[in-house]
Amino acid sequence: MAVNSRVQARLYRPTEGTLPVVLFFHGGGWVVGSINTHDHMCRELAQRSGCAVLNVGYRLAPEQPFPAAVDDAEAALSWVRGHGAEHDLDVDRLAVAGDSAGGNVAAALTIRARMMGVPLRLQLLFYPVTTTDLGVGIDPQYEGLVLSRDELVSHQDHYLPNATDRHSAESSPLDCADLRGLPEAVVVVAECDPIAPQGLRYAEALRVADVPVTVHLHRGSTHGFAQFPGAFEKARTALGQAADALQRAFLDERA
Repeated sequence: MAVNSRVQARLYRPTEGTLPVVLFFHGGGWVVGSINTHDHMCRELAQRSGCAVLNVGYRLAPEQPFPAAVDDAEAALSWVRGHGAEHDLDVDRLAVAGDSAGGNVAAALTIRARMMGVPLRLQLLFYPVTTTDLGVGIDPQYEGLVLSRDELVSHQDHYLPNATDRHSAESSPLDCADLRGLPEAVVVVAECDPIAPQGLRYAEALRVADVPVTVHLHRGSTHGFAQFPGAFEKARTALGQAADALQRAFLDERA
């Protein structure tokens, strides 16, 4: 389905009736990835949680650098709020999710939604990118395992060609001066991920800002593991943890 003339999305509905909605943003360093690459992850999340999942195909860098991805995320949120009822979606029960660079987009959307006055119930961040400062954002013990520093630098250069954008709260959420009032967070971290420190640091920053946070550290896992629930038991476990959080946030209140 089309969110607008620029943004395509795919809606997953695990059951009939009016459902809460998770807006999902795929990873890929802001330069690759699509609604197809993360189809299985979104299907699993929808099936396990009982929520509708809107898999958003935001525009990619370098052709469309920052803030295009966040603008497209906002457009998807506005589409759900404006048209969700036509698709039996509960526009008052909204969450965001994303993995890697998509986790960055999801986190950025929570900051923008707060500014817009749009309440979100939950943010599910799978091994998210949360800072442009690679001096603190890379674990040297695992550098080069799935992700290398050179790849991370290249991703940033494509997505953030303007140096002035690199410390924006919407590109580097750890640089946000005030995280208070953001939605409850579930942060999934892979132990053997070079950017694991980014998820852990952001979780701690949210805690300091009195945002409820749950961290799930998956021992022995690498960056991107949750994308493959058909192949990895740990991926199914991580998505189950996310689904449980969604059920607590959305479905238990309707019991």
